[in-house]
Amino acid sequence: MRILIADDASDAREILGRLLKRWGHEVVTASNGREAWEILERETIRLVISDWMMPEVDGLELCIRIRAGQWDHYIYFILLTARDDKDDLIEGMTAGADDFLTKSFNFEELRVRLRAAERILSLESQLASRNSKLEETNRKLHAALDRIEQDLRAAAALQASLLPKDPNVSPAVALAWLFLPATEIGGDIFDFFRLNDRDLGFYHLDVAGHGVPSAMMSVTLSRTMSAELGEGHLIAPPGGESRVRAPDAVVADLNRRFQSGDIAPYFTMVYGYIDTQSGHGELCQAGHPHPLLARRDGRVEQVGHGGFAVGMLEGVPYDSVGFTLESGDRLILYSDGITDSRNAEGESFELERLIGLAGDCSDTPPATLTTRVDEILRVWRGAGEIEDDISLLVLQRR
Repeated sequence: MRILIADDASDAREILGRLLKRWGHEVVTASNGREAWEILERETIRLVISDWMMPEVDGLELCIRIRAGQWDHYIYFILLTARDDKDDLIEGMTAGADDFLTKSFNFEELRVRLRAAERILSLESQLASRNSKLEETNRKLHAALDRIEQDLRAAAALQASLLPKDPNVSPAVALAWLFLPATEIGGDIFDFFRLNDRDLGFYHLDVAGHGVPSAMMSVTLSRTMSAELGEGHLIAPPGGESRVRAPDAVVADLNRRFQSGDIAPYFTMVYGYIDTQSGHGELCQAGHPHPLLARRDGRVEQVGHGGFAVGMLEGVPYDSVGFTLESGDRLILYSDGITDSRNAEGESFELERLIGLAGDCSDTPPATLTTRVDEILRVWRGAGEIEDDISLLVLQRR
């Protein structure tokens, strides 16, 4: 080990230096504290044996300077003095000395103390090495997290691009919606689209869980529904009694195609259509929260039969139910992220509050309802995070 001896007595430096060299150490000497400090500033030394009483800068001041300095390694400091008073020991240790020896020390005593110093410095080196590795690992983790966040933002932008953009798809139906993912990306998705010159199709679905797997599944389902529409699979074949396929038949097809097993999550949904001229429509509820029919006069009723989630069980039956929207009536589709939203006391928002809002906003535009739901849920949650994706789709017959 490289050891700096600071002592104004040349004979003491010589004797101690020869002894340390005999024990296999490399020795550097200084005649006072100022010289020792200059050596420490330009050379890497990890152990100092310093006399207390020296001209210009004494051992105590040298120790104080070392402890106040900024080093990339620890410097072990042994204060050597002719003093043996208890108060001197306390003063030296308070200044930052690691060890304290009187000049009448036994050579074997010094050797033992140097071994203790070597163990401490070895442990410090190991700790510094581990800290360096941890810092490097943390740097790599932060870089990986930055890449993940960038990917999540890109995925969120992709998912947002799949959400509806134009509420004026039909002059006969006013539309509004709300989407608040629990993370940057979510498992809820919804859409509406023209099936033909009279019928408007719509769906609202919620993939089990949230985060990346659910979001990937929701994007897949959105693409699937777009493909189904583009290929005409949502339209009844020629000669059929209806212009569009029954919603239960569409959902049953999805259930056959998306049997999750241990790979993909299942999902709940409502799929249906409305004849924009007559106001008559049909929908199929597959494990999703009951759609609400909010009448113009403020009455609110539930519609649907519950049903099984899609992709959970093979061959389960699905039913279509009819509904009618008179002028001013609206159909409200929503995810359970609204009704399950909790306040600071752990109380759920519950369906009754949503029904109350739907009734209170019955004589306002659909966008007023979505805005009010957003505002009230923010107050309800307070500073709490969104636990599950929140989404709401409102269709109102003009």
